[in-house]
Amino acid sequence: MKTSIKFVASALAFVLSVSASSFALGPGDQPEQKAFAIAMFPANDVSKVWLCLEKYKVDDKISVELLNEKGQVMFREALPAKGGKKNGYRQQFDLSQVGDGKYTFRISDGNQTEERTFKLTTPTIEQQLPTRLISMN
Repeated sequence: MKTSIKFVASALAFVLSVSASSFALGPGDQPEQKAFAIAMFPANDVSKVWLCLEKYKVDDKISVELLNEKGQVMFREALPAKGGKKNGYRQQFDLSQVGDGKYTFRISDGNQTEERTFKLTTPTIEQQLPTRLISMN
């Protein structure tokens, strides 16, 4: 129950953030034709992060990559143009076996590319914080 409430709240926040950008248009402005929108947020477990994507154009093929700070690809997935989970993608990434540092999700359809960078840190014993922290810009 608690998980489903958090999921609904996260989904609502995602929808509001996507729809709020469309209200920011001035008179005579044309909306930008984006192929997808993404959202990233920490999971309940301090070593996990959610990546959610909504495709606006069903026929577009989209690639999802996770890169380390050296630019090396640690994860890659190509979302099919047709046949997948309708227009949505939702994946939880377990980062418990990944070292501290900066990481970037790069999502692209060939024309539009968006990146979400985050930092993993393990606090020292003196800080007495959870075992892992995920910070996002």
